[in-house]
Amino acid sequence: MEMSNPFLDLADTGKNAWWRYMLGMLLVLMMWMIGAVIILIPVTLQIVNEASPFGLALALVTFAPMLLGSMLVTRWLHGRPVATLMGPERRLNWRRIGVGALLWLVLAGLATLVDALLRPEQYMLNLAFFQNLPLLLVGLLLIPLQTSAEEVFFRGYLLQATGRLTRNGLVLSVINGVVFTLPHLANPEAESNAVLAGLNWFVFGFFVTIITLRSGSLDYALGIHAVNNLFGLIIAGYEGGALPALALFVASELDAAYALLSLLVAALAASLFLNRLEAPGVPTASRQEQRYG
Repeated sequence: MEMSNPFLDLADTGKNAWWRYMLGMLLVLMMWMIGAVIILIPVTLQIVNEASPFGLALALVTFAPMLLGSMLVTRWLHGRPVATLMGPERRLNWRRIGVGALLWLVLAGLATLVDALLRPEQYMLNLAFFQNLPLLLVGLLLIPLQTSAEEVFFRGYLLQATGRLTRNGLVLSVINGVVFTLPHLANPEAESNAVLAGLNWFVFGFFVTIITLRSGSLDYALGIHAVNNLFGLIIAGYEGGALPALALFVASELDAAYALLSLLVAALAASLFLNRLEAPGVPTASRQEQRYG
């Protein structure tokens, strides 16, 4: 599968010495960590309750330095337009983002419905749902910031960086999935079963990397990732996770094995659907002349 790829080829428009990528990743990491520490000072000093709408807003805004860092190093360290992180069109394609979001909403809903049918005793209607509307509104507004920051760095900057080493899609997807998993291992889900939780994050990272390479842009990944997290916050969540249990339906615990199995099925279904949508002869809003794999 070694071949030209329109998304990876965008890195050719800038400066690509290996040290620039090493320095770039270090700078993004430093900006993210230092920025998060500064942003969370009100929570650390207990000036702001972390469970309050403002506390949740601060927690989600900590991802802004990651997004800003990815953009700055691309523009100033590599000397290429920030829009090259998006794809050959160099802009967001809202139709594709919407398709990815709607597709993942349907698949996540089906997976949750099956889980609820298999474990009805684990799910309950959250009677405090409407009382939590301020928190939910904060999440609705800022979770897309969090997920977009991760996509721009992992599936944008990091993927194009590793694309300088190889054009093998499977290798790139494995690398991206592993690196995507590492920071998530600090999440509460890893405490009960780090292996299954880690596999969940790896599969998700692997899947959206494949989608990005095959479609030639970040659009589908942006929509899928945003809905994935919003679904867990608003529609069906679980106790003890990284996201607060504010959803309309809440499970008393996460079944990590089922979560992994359903993710694998959903990722396969989404990949097949999007491959069909991007196939020659199927009209789309933005056809890439060069396809991956």
